[in-house]
Amino acid sequence: MNAALDIDKPEKTKRSKRTTDMTTGSPAKLLFYFAMPLFIGNILQQFYNLADTSLAGHLLGDTALAQIGATAALYSLITNVAFGLNNGFALFVSRNFGADNKIEMKRSVCWAVLLSVISTILLTTSFLVFRRPLLTLLQVPADTMDGALSYLTVILAGIPLTMAYNLESSLLRSIGNSVTPLIFLVFSSVLNVILDYLFMGPFSMGVRGAAIATVTSQGISAILGLFCILRGYPELRFGKQDMKVSIHFVFEMFWTGLSMALMSAIYNIGSVILQGSINALGNVYIAAQVGGRRLAEFFYTPGIALGTSAATFASQNYGAHKNSRIKKGIFAAITMYGVWWVLAMICTFTIARSILVLITGSSDNTVISNGLMYLKISIPMIPPMAVLVIVRNALQGMCHSVAPLLCSALEMIGKIIFAVFLVPVYGYVAVCVCEPVTWVVCFLFIMGATLIFRADFRDPDKL
Repeated sequence: MNAALDIDKPEKTKRSKRTTDMTTGSPAKLLFYFAMPLFIGNILQQFYNLADTSLAGHLLGDTALAQIGATAALYSLITNVAFGLNNGFALFVSRNFGADNKIEMKRSVCWAVLLSVISTILLTTSFLVFRRPLLTLLQVPADTMDGALSYLTVILAGIPLTMAYNLESSLLRSIGNSVTPLIFLVFSSVLNVILDYLFMGPFSMGVRGAAIATVTSQGISAILGLFCILRGYPELRFGKQDMKVSIHFVFEMFWTGLSMALMSAIYNIGSVILQGSINALGNVYIAAQVGGRRLAEFFYTPGIALGTSAATFASQNYGAHKNSRIKKGIFAAITMYGVWWVLAMICTFTIARSILVLITGSSDNTVISNGLMYLKISIPMIPPMAVLVIVRNALQGMCHSVAPLLCSALEMIGKIIFAVFLVPVYGYVAVCVCEPVTWVVCFLFIMGATLIFRADFRDPDKL
């Protein structure tokens, strides 16, 4: 009798307690609890990025700092492409989770894995083959080239591990679990800092050691993540029968992943080109950008957490045909970012100089002053960026991929204009002004797109 009753229960009652159904309950509360582990995880991510920079500066000097910094934009491009692809694939899982469609959900997981493997092979091969021309294109100074190439080669060889970890985290987040990826990130961050110190210090491996530390820590986390999913999440397991889908299904999933990857890639291509113009200014400005950018990225962390949360929230509710909840979620996410922005402003105009000295390990006043100028121009302009990031991700979750992609293209065009025409004339000041200007332009664009799609923020039965 009990077994029969269990079979008749709705699927939602059988879901693991470690998943979160975001189609019911307070949007603000759901987003807060979902975004908080992501936020903490991003803080930790920034922490060990800062640890890389700080340990390199303190243990190896300004030259090593410039060698790592010269490849920073390219490394961000790679990691953001991986993040975008896997998040895009996982949106299908999230949408079917919200719609309570177990069969389509398993098919989505299956093809998310297959498409991620294919993408990994293409990305790793392409970047390894063209790594030297890419550094030449970035105008890496001659005295920095060998160290930068050594660091980058190891990072590129580790792309499969980066992709695996990102895919596992994306799949877990798609079913409302943002805590488990945080646990693995905590482990990875601590291990990375320890290995950084050992490889760049006692083992005397130079900047190559920093790259090996990063790849090793990500690889171990990827292995642990796979074990966790196979053992504890039947929702994410699939069989051979789940490969049987239509070509249209595969194409739509690939396009969604590609559009999110392109959204990140186009933005980062602009950053890579801008990095080239910074590299042309010399090692002092490279080091200043490393310090200022690392601290700025710490202040940008809610954007990643809340943007990812908004995409998952929108995707689940879109699948459940509860579109009106998406608008409430967007407002809640923007409000949360606003609170953090106030704290970021206080920090920028009080203790940021001291933090920059700690991050860079540099005693050069030119390095510190320029890094501080970057912060004082960028951080006050976070509000339009916050709206841009959250709304853009929510639209992706609602199957609107073209407008966010065009928005990212605008960002790239803006950075190219600054890199080619303004930085050579106005120097590092133009670098500092570049992103705030592009944020405002893209904010206006995405709000216009939202106005066009305003009907999608109403429940289908009320149209």
